[in-house]
Amino acid sequence: MTIAQRQGFYALVEDELAELQQRLRDVGRGAHPTFAAASTHLFGSPGKLLRPTLVFLAARFGPHSSDRTIVDLAESLELVHTASLVHDDIVDRADVRRNVPTVNAVWNDDVALIVGDYLFAKAYALAAVLPKPEVIAIVAQTVFALCDGELTEVTSPPAIPSEKQYLDRIELKTASLYAACCQGAALLADADPEHVAALGAYGTNVGLSFQITDDVLDLVGSEALGKEVGRDLAEGMPTLPMIYAVEDSEGDELASRILAPDKDPRERRDLIARIRASGGVERAHGRARLFHDQAVAALDRLPERPERDALREVADFILRRER
Repeated sequence: MTIAQRQGFYALVEDELAELQQRLRDVGRGAHPTFAAASTHLFGSPGKLLRPTLVFLAARFGPHSSDRTIVDLAESLELVHTASLVHDDIVDRADVRRNVPTVNAVWNDDVALIVGDYLFAKAYALAAVLPKPEVIAIVAQTVFALCDGELTEVTSPPAIPSEKQYLDRIELKTASLYAACCQGAALLADADPEHVAALGAYGTNVGLSFQITDDVLDLVGSEALGKEVGRDLAEGMPTLPMIYAVEDSEGDELASRILAPDKDPRERRDLIARIRASGGVERAHGRARLFHDQAVAALDRLPERPERDALREVADFILRRER
């Protein structure tokens, strides 16, 4: 069963998604054999394709939603996303992502670095020929934001961040790409400026909701569903449920345990249980729900049509997902 069959919001843009998936499967065609093999590994089976789905849905609010350049934008931003994940896996020394071995695990860090660079170059090549300079700028600014968010993460001294510091970081690393998908597509399709702004606000808020939900799932998800539980904790990377748990605890003993590197499985299980018991997970999920509600409120500024309902369904899906 395909994703499009499981979730109704994909149905409106199923044809565009099918074309995009074929393009992604062909990314490595004619390239270096190792890059071709890595591309097949990355795009051989489709993921959720949420970001390109947002591109295609957002474009429907403009008169030129069927323009071929909309697919170019969707492919460019999906390649940016994939390239950033390949590089993240090197930094995180990750061997698996969603039950699939990472590029650095199948090959090595050097190959993964070059594969990520190759994907970024492919993304830039697609963006460079888009007919609107402001959309080209959005793609470039999104990559800057991803890099700034990653550098903030890897260069910050070990400490429990404030809620604001955490939200600033995930807005750069995650929400900026969701906003680019929605805003860039609307601009490319010549949507009304008020609708472009509404879709940008929707994308930012739905992206924040996505990342917080992801961080909650890191502590309460099921590994059988493809989510490695406690990965952030193992890396000493504080997320919003952990931040709230530390706020609710007395002293700094919990903070030091969260930040400690090289936790053994028993320590990780104990910390997960303590964070769950603290109420931090529930508070974080409530914060994700708040961003969901702000995303949905932004949709009220759009004309009533099936694509608006589909965007609401995307926001709902993101909040209730299990992986």
